[in-house]
Amino acid sequence: MELEDILREVRSLKRKIQHFSGEIESMKAVLREDPLFVERILRTRGLHVFRENPTDQLFIPPGLPPSSQTQFYELMKKYSFRLVARDMIKRHDHFHIQELTHYCSSRVAQRYADLLSEMGVIVKLGREEYRTSVYPLYSFGPTLEWFIAEMFKREFASPAIYRVSIKGTASGGDYDVLSCWDRRLVYVEVKSSPPRGVELSEVTAFFSRVEELLPDVAILFNDTQLRMRDKLVVLFEDELKQRYGKKAKPHFPVVRLAGELFHLQNHIFIINSKKGIVDNFSTCLKHYLRHGERRR
Repeated sequence: MELEDILREVRSLKRKIQHFSGEIESMKAVLREDPLFVERILRTRGLHVFRENPTDQLFIPPGLPPSSQTQFYELMKKYSFRLVARDMIKRHDHFHIQELTHYCSSRVAQRYADLLSEMGVIVKLGREEYRTSVYPLYSFGPTLEWFIAEMFKREFASPAIYRVSIKGTASGGDYDVLSCWDRRLVYVEVKSSPPRGVELSEVTAFFSRVEELLPDVAILFNDTQLRMRDKLVVLFEDELKQRYGKKAKPHFPVVRLAGELFHLQNHIFIINSKKGIVDNFSTCLKHYLRHGERRR
């Protein structure tokens, strides 16, 4: 075979490899986005979804281009941005830059406002005056739940759905985020308020949902950089004491995993956002693979 023929064949093979690589990436994207993977794993437990992924209370407007969604997702990884976004939503119909400086400088707040204005997430009304593109908005919670679901899709290649309602459950059937991660069901309860705003009744509801859903991994995530030991861990211990009495402390201890991350029997976790949300979730999931599999 002549050299020219060999080179032609190599070029042809390269084109085919690129084509197949593109098809594989497209298939991976479809698999990540397909909510049926989560619904199927729920059906193995006799549970049926009747509502998921509502968009009416998200900070981002409907029809936001994929590139802008990705940009917004990356911004949501920053704690300072999430704090500014909370203030924007709190004053959704009219706010000034100076009203966004509780936790950052006016320069940082202005930079975030400029980015969101360019994306169409907020609308400029005048000099340093804005409103949200979607309004009224009542809470940052739905957008944070959207972000956690996106994190499972983008960082862990796992289909995920958020704000899920399930029929016929005694605990109310509302789940913040559910993901099919490595063929395992993960349930995440998302708390956007500071620890002092979380009540024992909410921890009780979390445990009731875990009992009904039977996830492989359950995570109570509080978007704060404050200590978990002072409030949320105490609430967990109080709830366990109510459920198991004197057996709670020796048989169901809440154990520190690392920093402000805690676990109960290697598959139920309490975490905050200090040092990064993605890293904290990754630490918990790796811990489950190392130690939690023993309970399966």
